[in-house]
Amino acid sequence: MAIEKMHNLVQKHIDFETTLDLDGVLATLVENPIYEFHPARLRLEGKENIREFYREHFDYFFPLIKSHTLIQESWDAHSVSMEYDIYLKPPYNPNRPYRIMVALTEQNGLLIGERFYVEDELARLMAGKTFEKFIKF
Repeated sequence: MAIEKMHNLVQKHIDFETTLDLDGVLATLVENPIYEFHPARLRLEGKENIREFYREHFDYFFPLIKSHTLIQESWDAHSVSMEYDIYLKPPYNPNRPYRIMVALTEQNGLLIGERFYVEDELARLMAGKTFEKFIKF
């Protein structure tokens, strides 16, 4: 896959996330996607589990976001990593940046999943109730 195609795939995924289009997000993923939190080494697999993750993510985490700032990104033909600072609304400190790095890789034109490099507090907020479904590996 060329870098341009990878960019288009990831942008489509991001656009679906931004518009809270759950079916659109899932359509950008392989049949058995894998989402991970690092450094905790927690994994969630399977389309239905990821569907539940995104419901929590959209309903409970997205409304907490005040803003985000892109720090850096790195692209190649099969993967991208993006690093952001996320700022949350009160009752969280709106001036405190939560650093997040996300890595996405593709397989046959679809995303395999996402690897999030975040502190535990942010991982719990991002996953909501599905956090308990993540398995240590």
